[in-house]
Amino acid sequence: MSEVVCVAPTACLLGEGPLWSPSEGFLWWVDIKRAKLHRYNPRTGNTRRYDLPIRASALALSEGCLLMIGDHDIGLFDPMTEDFQHIARLDDEPQGNRTNDAGIAPDGSLWFGTMDDAEQDITGAYYRLEKPAKVEPLKLDKVGVTNTFCFSPDGKIFYTSDSAEQEILAFDHDPETGVLTDRRVFATTAHAGCYPDGSAVDVEGYLWNAQWAGSRVVRYAPDGSIDRIVDMPVSRPSSCAFGGPELKTLFITSARAGLSNAALDRQPLAGCLFALDVKVPGVAIPEWGHPGF
Repeated sequence: MSEVVCVAPTACLLGEGPLWSPSEGFLWWVDIKRAKLHRYNPRTGNTRRYDLPIRASALALSEGCLLMIGDHDIGLFDPMTEDFQHIARLDDEPQGNRTNDAGIAPDGSLWFGTMDDAEQDITGAYYRLEKPAKVEPLKLDKVGVTNTFCFSPDGKIFYTSDSAEQEILAFDHDPETGVLTDRRVFATTAHAGCYPDGSAVDVEGYLWNAQWAGSRVVRYAPDGSIDRIVDMPVSRPSSCAFGGPELKTLFITSARAGLSNAALDRQPLAGCLFALDVKVPGVAIPEWGHPGF
């Protein structure tokens, strides 16, 4: 696959949160608005869909289960039994907020963010979740739409984005203490008229970013310059994750939410899962609670 191809025609309303499970050889992702979990098996091409009790927005691996954040809730979902175990709740979040993106930090904690579900107010916040269920706020400014929770291969740079501001941000990160310093704009998409969404980092330290309303995924060099632009057959790619046996497949989720009937006629694959073969493998993502950087 030298070009992007559709591998799962799931037509998600808001596909997000792609996660590769190396032990299973599956790609997991969610459809936030429909409260669905999807699974893709690259060996067979088969997909499976699960109903969820929350509108999960991001996933992490946890001892055979999937750690999920969704709405104001956090829990563990067992795909074998389809049981959901609630472990924590965000009681101080505004009623109209929900969780959005997330990622595993070098110390094994889950970093995640919230946003105003109506995308009107700047009420989003950042949190970290430690085992067994300890939630702590991160001392970062309020944000419109939280996306991208990635770290450089050495764990010394944290990347995040405020999609509403069309900015990807970078912070220096101390892997020993978790302290963030030197906030800076890593890249902006304002000139392209699109919005940075979810991201993944490869072993060379390049950041791959899905760009909502941009019909593209962009690979950024560590200095923030554009290294490569991958054209997409849909206007709303939403996130990406490395998978496959050598982590050399970039899986890309997408959305149909908010598209007119005319727009959907022009992009019938909107909301599907895509894949792209790449030369540089991605950084392996450890399980929740297991330091791996």
